[in-house]
Formats: sequence, structure tokens, C-alpha cells
Amino acid sequence: MGFNLTINDYPIIMIIWNLFLLLIPFFLCRNLIKLRQRSKFGKWHQKLFAVCLYFIWLLFVPNSAYIITDVRHLLNFCPLNQYKICLENAWMIMFFFTYAVIGWVAFVYLVNQMKILVNEIWGKLAVKIYIWSIVPVISLGVLLGLINRWNSWEVFIYSSQIAKDALMYFTDFLYFKNWLIFTIFLYILYFIGDYLFLPHETLIKQRKTKKRIKF
Repeated sequence: MGFNLTINDYPIIMIIWNLFLLLIPFFLCRNLIKLRQRSKFGKWHQKLFAVCLYFIWLLFVPNSAYIITDVRHLLNFCPLNQYKICLENAWMIMFFFTYAVIGWVAFVYLVNQMKILVNEIWGKLAVKIYIWSIVPVISLGVLLGLINRWNSWEVFIYSSQIAKDALMYFTDFLYFKNWLIFTIFLYILYFIGDYLFLPHETLIKQRKTKKRIKF
């Protein structure tokens, strides 16, 4: 019965499911970092395994930014009063805003988590290339889920159809406009979030510094 609960026609189970999906790219990248530390990807099968893990990470990381788009469920609102406010469901504004912020923070964190690995392997120049190239890919993934209703794992089943839908974002002006604007705003959200949220390595350095301080 609990699985039928909805907020503005948005099933609660979908919220739980979307938050669960955030864990997949997190643990994939974490295992990639551990594998790098142990083996340095020295053997060909380790390189192949790392590429496979990265590909799966790439499929699931757009789910973080996709959560931001769920603010659209505010549109299913009760009738507005004279002040353009729905008294019965006014609290939903804060709910969907907070939910979107979780997606924003997860998006920035997951991109930066992989950035650490890219920096260890190829250096700072590769990090810049990675950031500027990964955001448009994530934007495309978000729109394939939002507009075309594809799930990450369906690329293994309907790869040709997904490829055709992805191509539309570069051949049809309306699709391209959506992709371009989404990409620009994801860049803005990433760089603001990267500035506001302390990177993982910075937190570690701060903790080590505090431990050295003697009173």
C-alpha cells in the first residue's frame, strides 16, 4: 500500500529508486579508484575491466542531474488562490526544491569523484578536458531519460534506437536547443557547486591539519 503513495502524482517509490541509482556510479568510481591504487591498470585485462566500469558509470551518472528535473512535478498543483499560491500543497515547493538540491549536490560530487581518478592517471590538463566534455554527455543522458523516456540499462537492449534518438539532438533544431540550454545550465550548476562544496581531498587535508594541531 505504501508503494502507491504519491506527492503531486509523483510516486514515493520513484524517489527512493532515484536516490538508490545515485549509489551505482558512486561505488563504480570508488572501485575504479581502488583498482587503480592496487594495479595501476598495468595489465590489458585490468584496462579492459576499467573501461567497462567507466562505461557503466557513464550510463548511470546522468541520473543525478535527472533528479533536478523532477521539480516539474510541481506543475500538478491544486487550484491557486488570489495570491497565486496553492494553500493545500504549498509545502511541496520546499520538498521538490530540496529533492532537486540533492540531485545537484550528487551531480557535482560524482563528477568530482571521477575527476580525482582522471587527475591521478593523466594530470590536470586531462581534468579540464574531462570536465568540459562530460557535462554535455550528462546533459544528453538527462534529456534521453526526460524526453525519450529511456532508462540507463536499456542501452544494452535498444542501443540502435537510443543512438537514433541521441542523433536527433544534433540534427533537429528543437532537440538541439533543449540540449544546448541544458548543457549551459549544467555547466553553471557544476562550477557553482564545485566552488561551494568542498572537494573530498580538501576535507581530508583539513582533517589531517586539525590532527597535527596541539593545544
